[in-house]
Amino acid sequence: MTHSEEESTALALLSQLSVSPFSQPQNTLSALKRLKHELIGHEQKKELFVRLGIVPPLVRILEGTGNADEVWSNARLEAGIAVGSLAYGGENYISHLFDSQALPPLIASLDPASSPPKLVLSSLRTLNTILDTSAFSATCPSYTIAAALYTPEVLNSLYKILSQQSPAALVQQQISLTASLIAKSCGRYAPGSSDNSGCHSTHQKLLVEAGVLGALSARLGGHIVAEKSIPKNPKNTHSSDIPPPAPPGAKLAPILDAISVIIKDSRLRSLEFLFSPSIIAIFPLPTNEPSPPDATSNKPGEGAVGSTSSITLPQPQLASNSIIQPPDLLITPSAFPPLSAASVVSPTSSGHVPESSMHGNSNFPALSPFYNPQAGVADSQAALLGGGHTGDDSESSTGGDTPLRQRAEIADLEDRITRSAALTATEGGSNRSEVDLEIEESPILPWLISQVRSGDSITRLMAISVLTNLFKVELVSKKLVQLLILLVLPVLVRLLTEEGKESRINAGVGSVDSETWTSWTIQEKAPAILARLVMDSTEMQKAAVDAGAIKKLAAILKKANELPSSTMNGHQNGNSHDSNHTEKPGSNLEITHRMKVKEGGLKCLASLALFKDEYRKAIIETGVVPILVSSMKPLEPIPTPVPQQNTVGQGNPPAVLTAACGAIRALSRSVSILRTSLIDAGIALPLFALLRHDDIEVRIASTAAVCNLVLDFSPMRRPILEAGVLDVLCSHAKSENAALRLNALWALKHLVLEAETEVKRKCFEGLGVDWLLGVISRDVYGDEDGEDDEMAESEDGNGDDTEGERTRPWARRFPPKATAVMAQLERRERDDSLRRRKEDIALQEQGLDFLRNWICGKDRNLMIDHLFESMGKDRVFEILEDKLKHKRYVRRGELISESPPGEIVTSVVYILVHLATGSLPHKRALVQRVDLLRTLSALWNHRLPHVRSGLAWVVINLTWRDEHEDIEEVCTRARELIRLGFDKSLESMSQDSELDIRERVKTARHQLNIVGPVD
Repeated sequence: MTHSEEESTALALLSQLSVSPFSQPQNTLSALKRLKHELIGHEQKKELFVRLGIVPPLVRILEGTGNADEVWSNARLEAGIAVGSLAYGGENYISHLFDSQALPPLIASLDPASSPPKLVLSSLRTLNTILDTSAFSATCPSYTIAAALYTPEVLNSLYKILSQQSPAALVQQQISLTASLIAKSCGRYAPGSSDNSGCHSTHQKLLVEAGVLGALSARLGGHIVAEKSIPKNPKNTHSSDIPPPAPPGAKLAPILDAISVIIKDSRLRSLEFLFSPSIIAIFPLPTNEPSPPDATSNKPGEGAVGSTSSITLPQPQLASNSIIQPPDLLITPSAFPPLSAASVVSPTSSGHVPESSMHGNSNFPALSPFYNPQAGVADSQAALLGGGHTGDDSESSTGGDTPLRQRAEIADLEDRITRSAALTATEGGSNRSEVDLEIEESPILPWLISQVRSGDSITRLMAISVLTNLFKVELVSKKLVQLLILLVLPVLVRLLTEEGKESRINAGVGSVDSETWTSWTIQEKAPAILARLVMDSTEMQKAAVDAGAIKKLAAILKKANELPSSTMNGHQNGNSHDSNHTEKPGSNLEITHRMKVKEGGLKCLASLALFKDEYRKAIIETGVVPILVSSMKPLEPIPTPVPQQNTVGQGNPPAVLTAACGAIRALSRSVSILRTSLIDAGIALPLFALLRHDDIEVRIASTAAVCNLVLDFSPMRRPILEAGVLDVLCSHAKSENAALRLNALWALKHLVLEAETEVKRKCFEGLGVDWLLGVISRDVYGDEDGEDDEMAESEDGNGDDTEGERTRPWARRFPPKATAVMAQLERRERDDSLRRRKEDIALQEQGLDFLRNWICGKDRNLMIDHLFESMGKDRVFEILEDKLKHKRYVRRGELISESPPGEIVTSVVYILVHLATGSLPHKRALVQRVDLLRTLSALWNHRLPHVRSGLAWVVINLTWRDEHEDIEEVCTRARELIRLGFDKSLESMSQDSELDIRERVKTARHQLNIVGPVD
């Protein structure tokens, strides 16, 4: 058939479908069948029909509901198949579908009550295809689909599909595709939307409220029943909730995938899954029985009998936790703390100044609390702040770095997540109220592990994903954690390079066959799941590295970074790939696949490089640094003051740019790598360019990565400064996005450390006095505990669930104590006040630390004077004093006293330490603040050793005599400190559990002795 004949045929069909299709349904149906034959497998004909305008009439037929007879239903089905055939063609065809408003009728066709079963199936396939082929599309169709799906009406349709009991193959296909649709769309928010903060989990909450999680749990239970895995238990009193066995054609992997996505990062939703009616019916727990009268006891060992795991659910108290959890942990300071000479680590080590150097030695001036006679002021500054870490990297080689570099590297190793967990454990006996719920570990966890050991590749991967999410919210006992390390993690590492051809959960997309598509799915998801599993766990990281994860990840990254083949999907947009491969991700399935693999692989490398320097060096030795650099090339050039030379390879979508920044941040925590491999690769300017990227997540990630590049010993500080990073960071610090504000201020804190006076002035002026005052003086106290208590009481006392059984299935299944805890968890996840308070505390901590570093260094006297002149001396001291005070308020008729957050107290104390190293007027001004010093003296038994050590340093600095200083001036300050009770505080601290603090106290007491015996 010639071109003109093809066009004539197409025009005839188009005319028949466009002119009165509703009046002649039989003719319309015949024309649609002919159209389907023309479209399927004929790419050039697709282009022809789309160019002639076939999409609008197809959409009109698809959405037509005026005639409900069988002929018209078949016509709608044929129109849906034709639309799906176009969607398989790629991004350009999808754009035509969206421009012609094809999405609303596709979404409406999902209702099984009003649409033929085959039309529901066709619509599900089409929507899945669009999500698969447009993951990185600039037009963001995936966001549009997600916005359309997550409405009460559509979610109810999805619930109906998942709740169908027919064993027919068509119904089972609907269920599998619905689960896949949920997994692919959940959490996709348009950039800049209010839900795109990683904290709201709006989609997951809507799915739970619509009963979708319960329906998926029932589907999972059907697979367990089909395997005859139900334990014979006489306590099974809910046999009516046991679902029917899954038919032979049912797919388990999509169900596990959807469940994993819904419960991700939420202990509440994870417990709702574990305690769903179907799971409890299959695996009954002793806690389902009525609790005895004394069941409210929190004493250990009084929970359920048997193999139990303790689920500690503390009340929301933020005295020590400043961690923010943005959308991706790989891009925040809480996940990758920078190389910080200003972050305080546990002073338990040999890094303290020897006692012989402290007692009356004229070589130990009080100009700096970190002075070392052999090192000088600058090097000694890191001695207190960087010394004494006893972590895994304490003996890492730094390639001949000076003591300052060594100590700064050690200081870097104190991860803020680990630190927060330690602080939470130590403050349990203070002002934190905890609810300990002892439950028997659900047998579904061993069942999931059995699926990992025996299922096909894709089912293994999805079972691991569910286990990973339960592990991340601490719902896996220590015993099972060891099984994850021994049995599950090696399987996951093997899956990184496994082809996975045993299972066909998809029909394939476009010209990609089902086996290849399944293999691609495993290659895309396995690295991302491994990244989550090993994050924050040194045991998991070691097991992964021992299993060869680093070499495998490097291999798949190198393969993903290769130029795509010229034959794979080259026809999708009607154009073959040219030799330069200039098409953007999203226009080609293979390119999209490669980008997903790069994103997961980079995230996984970042997770493995979180703690150990030897792992970072192993990653560098695989030769992936050039891939990291090329992965920072955006799709479109970013205008910057300094021209960029990053022209190697094709551009990358925002998700890959974000992952690359996370990997750079993790690797740059090693001083030796920062000063060699990374600087040689030229990462500074490409990373700096990403600070100006349009995507907010890329700006957040790049700002976090810049933190490590602007420290005083970084060779990249000067070129980045010359490129204009200061102005960009000051602008980001005032962003409306909390994560971007935090990362920018964190980077500025590092930038002013040991910086030139002019740079310090520009930073201070760039932020502005009013802005800084607003950050450091803001009230960060909160009263969420009381609200949660009231919520728990109201929920516990109300036996009727007014929101319905589907919305809150745990209300009747949980024992009374568990019900109260679940109500508290639900209240917390629904209330944003706790998250906002965390953000305020984190930002205020960095603001105070910015001032702390700003007034430190050789020009400290000048900077302190500038601080007092700009903010007002009295105002500065009033703010610092207020930060150390307890908050007192009345709640339900009871006077409550809440201690200030530990991070804030630490920052304030070390600002005072620096002020005490100032000139004579500065010391006089500090000694005159009687109330402030009295409050400081009362911190001698603070739970944080950094605070106690800082108290001793304040005394040391205030009682040190400079060469030009009159002895009487020093005696006057010492007498005032004794009058305020510092001698008694130091005496009490002389038996402190920390060696470094005891040594500091010896020096402080010795110097107080200049006016008489301390004791």
